[in-house]
Amino acid sequence: MELRVENFSAWHGQAQVLWDLEIVVPSGTVVGVLGRNGAGKTTLLRAISGLHRKSSGGVRLGNREIARLPAHEIALAGVALVREAGQVPRSLSVTQNLALGQRLAASRGKTARSLADAWRWFPLLEPLADRKAELLSGGQRQALALATAFVSRPDFLLLDEPSAGLAPSVARALYDTIKNLVNEGITAVVVEQHPAWLADLVNRCYLLENGRVTDEGPLADLVRRKQAEIL
Repeated sequence: MELRVENFSAWHGQAQVLWDLEIVVPSGTVVGVLGRNGAGKTTLLRAISGLHRKSSGGVRLGNREIARLPAHEIALAGVALVREAGQVPRSLSVTQNLALGQRLAASRGKTARSLADAWRWFPLLEPLADRKAELLSGGQRQALALATAFVSRPDFLLLDEPSAGLAPSVARALYDTIKNLVNEGITAVVVEQHPAWLADLVNRCYLLENGRVTDEGPLADLVRRKQAEIL
C-alpha cells in the first residue's frame, strides 16, 4: 500500500517544525528517514499516524486521504506505529499486550497472528509471557512493541528509532527481525539517526534537517554526499 506525504507541514504550538515535506513510500518498499535529534523525524511519524494533529498538507495511504483523521481510524486503515523506546502499556503483561494487537487485527477484518507465531518470530518473549511490560528491559520492550504490531497484521509499519538506547548486539538482533518482517511484504518507514542500521534494509532514504527534506536517494549516496559535505 503506497504512502504519499504531500506539501506537509506541522507545528508545535506556534512553532513550525516541519516544512513542505514531499515523501513517497511505494507499496512493498522500506523507506528510511535519517536525521539528528530535533530534526522532526518523530513528529513526522506521529502526524502520519494521527497522534500529532496540528498540521497542513496531505497524507495519502493508497487511494485514501488520512491526514488529520483520528488516530484510531488510521490504525484501522492498517497503519501501525512502533514508538521509540518500546512504548507499550506497562501495567499489562507480554501476553496481554499481544492480545491488544490481536484485537486490532480483528477490528481491521483480518485474522490475527497467533501467540505461537509471536513466539516463533520473537523467541525472547516467550519465557516472559506473564511478565508485566514495566519489568522488561529496553530491548525486551522494543521487541514487545514490534511483536504487538506484528500480530495485528498491519499493511504499513512506522518504526521510530528502533535502535535508540539499545546495546549494539540487541539492536542488531531487533533489526534482523525487522528485515524478516519486511521480507513478508510489509511496507514501512524507518526513522533512524544512525545510517548503518539501515544498510541492506531500505530501498530509499530521505534526509531530514531542521524540519526540511534536504536530500534523498539510495542510502549509500546520501552517506557519501554528507561525508563529502563535512570534509
